[in-house]
Amino acid sequence: MNNQKYSSSKLFGIYRRMFPFVSPYLPRLLLGLICGILYGGSTFGLIIVLRFALGGLIGEEFSGDNPFSLMSTPEGNASELELSRIICTLFLLPGVAVIQGSVSFAGRYFVEWSGSRVITDLRQALYAHMHALPIQFFTGSRVGELMTRISSDTGLLMALVTNVIGDLMKDPFTLIGCIAAMFYLDWQLTLIILVVFPFCLVPIALFGKRIRLASKVGQVQMGDMFSLAQEGLTGAMVVKAFQREQDEVNRFGYSNLQVFKQSMRQLRARAITEPILFLLISFGLAGVLYYAFVNDISLALIVSFFAATAQMYKPFKKLSQIHLRFQTAAPGAERVFEILDREIEITDDPQAVELRLPIQTIELNGVSFGYDDKLVLDDIDLKVESGKCVAFVGSSGAGKSSLVNLVPRFYDVLNGSVKINDQDVRSLKVESLRSHIGIVTQDTILFNRSVAENIAYGVPSASIDDVVDAAKRANADSFIQKMELGYDTIIGERGSRLSGGMAQRITIARALLKNPPILILDEATSALDTESERLVQRALDELMKDRTVLVIAHRLSTIANADHIVVLEQGQIIEQGTHEYLLKQNGKYRYFYELQFQPND
Repeated sequence: MNNQKYSSSKLFGIYRRMFPFVSPYLPRLLLGLICGILYGGSTFGLIIVLRFALGGLIGEEFSGDNPFSLMSTPEGNASELELSRIICTLFLLPGVAVIQGSVSFAGRYFVEWSGSRVITDLRQALYAHMHALPIQFFTGSRVGELMTRISSDTGLLMALVTNVIGDLMKDPFTLIGCIAAMFYLDWQLTLIILVVFPFCLVPIALFGKRIRLASKVGQVQMGDMFSLAQEGLTGAMVVKAFQREQDEVNRFGYSNLQVFKQSMRQLRARAITEPILFLLISFGLAGVLYYAFVNDISLALIVSFFAATAQMYKPFKKLSQIHLRFQTAAPGAERVFEILDREIEITDDPQAVELRLPIQTIELNGVSFGYDDKLVLDDIDLKVESGKCVAFVGSSGAGKSSLVNLVPRFYDVLNGSVKINDQDVRSLKVESLRSHIGIVTQDTILFNRSVAENIAYGVPSASIDDVVDAAKRANADSFIQKMELGYDTIIGERGSRLSGGMAQRITIARALLKNPPILILDEATSALDTESERLVQRALDELMKDRTVLVIAHRLSTIANADHIVVLEQGQIIEQGTHEYLLKQNGKYRYFYELQFQPND
């Protein structure tokens, strides 16, 4: 893990990346800044008014140069002077307080609204960018960790943008207003207080690094905990079958405890700064009292200074912790921008064109492909004619899935080309290419939405009649009609409320409604019982009619009627032909066939 300290320049570089997200809301932030300036001015006025009012309460005489000299009367006219002080107390103090409260509310609203919009846009951009990344990104990432980026990491930035930026737009002006009022009342007394304040920066420097490291480690541990929880909940059936509930609970408990311990380390480092700040400020107040005692300062002035100091404490404490708060959020910002910086590998060429129809051929010419420095496909040559069914056979890791995933351009080849109708898929618009390809996978992917929404996922504009027709052709309408809400029934996450056969027929209906000329099947019946397999196979037969079909075969009985069978081994084509032809060759295909169909000795 990278534990390097975030220098001020690096922090600036990290947060500068957020400017494109902030810039649309600069007008509102400017209004927040104006409110902050007005708040500082009202703070100045409040302290001066308080000083004048307190002087009246204790019978203190004012010289002609006091800030309310226009309200003063010639010496001896005590009743009018007293009246002016009463008016000051009754009207000016509440009036200034109302102004201060109003601009505080308005400023906080403008800043927090803008900050929330910034994070909303950032979270949306992050999620959209994830969807634009290649399939390899998802296969190499844990879902729990990605969820942490979207939730916790952006949450750290939310706290930073809404709270810290708001403080920066108000608190400096509050301090300026307080200090200006104090200098106006007694500059010597003010200097005593200000001498102490720089020492308050010492604990910030001491504990800043500790907070930064605790925050960064904590975010990583939070991602680990989410991943572990998702893994355990997704595999709940296996957990129960092997009676490992307590083990999973214990694993989560240990991870949860590590998150707690890390948060406590951060809390201790953060919490200890406040009492140290309070202690240092107390020394400053003690100095004020000593100065007042020695120089016979009036009670009204002392109380006014204490009020000003109290007004200064909270903004000064916040501002003194600004660097720590930036340090705390920096790991989250880094993790978010680490995703946003990932290259979108599959993009449209500037001269990209639409896929020409009808489909005539799919060709792989000298195709090589790999990832993570591992060659998965090596010099593949293959031609698929329109309307033909081609099946791919091979051991696990032979390259079957990688090969078919090159056709919809989920990956790009390293060498060679994949062509449809003599058009390189890299020269086609991705949307046009994929709109003509349907996919039915062995692992059914459904969404926690209604049956109708899942079937119409590829054609959102489809009518309910079209949805029902697709379901009927997929042998799914009968069980859908028996559901409580029919086509409006919510089927649960990943179709959890459906049986395996039902879920597969929904995915087949989804592909039928899309009506693509090219179909990719990752043998969809291998995990089903006999009755479900029969129903799903009938639906698949309907789906495969008049289409160019690429099948990843797991059981050879399902591909005996394929027009062409390709046998892969270690990323190379070692055999190809019809079912009967390959059996006669006494090669790898026959070996696989005998493994599946000959009884064990």
